[in-house]
Amino acid sequence: MAIITSAWKVRKPLQPHDFRPISIIPVLSRSFEKYIIRSYIYPALQEPPPRLYFADQFAFRPTASSTAAVLVLFHIILTMLSTNSFVRVFVLAFSKAFDTTWHSTIITDKMTQLKLPDQIFNWIKDFFDNHSHCTKYLGEYRTIQVSRPV
Repeated sequence: MAIITSAWKVRKPLQPHDFRPISIIPVLSRSFEKYIIRSYIYPALQEPPPRLYFADQFAFRPTASSTAAVLVLFHIILTMLSTNSFVRVFVLAFSKAFDTTWHSTIITDKMTQLKLPDQIFNWIKDFFDNHSHCTKYLGEYRTIQVSRPV
């Protein structure tokens, strides 16, 4: 179980958006997660099957960031402007997209296609099936029911 606690984003927080949620999990769990990601997830994402396309993805990759995404977009726009008088850009941002999807769908439709050992796949599936969290505020713990999309 992860404990979500809040940290101030501003000097004198007055409203909920003035706080940043921080997930606190045991050090051993966090260390194990990093090991699994570096040893199995990243290598599996480096050589995905043809049906999965990750070249334009910047989240959850070892060498990617939001800055890298902006630089790639900027490069594409400048390249297009070298042969066109204008370029139209439509940008969509999905806030907390992973939190609003069925994890079981991602696991069964996407992760089963990756080259992962069975025990690692099963551990990840179990992690998402049995992962829970509570919120700590003013010294009290509250468990919040998370509604999943239908």
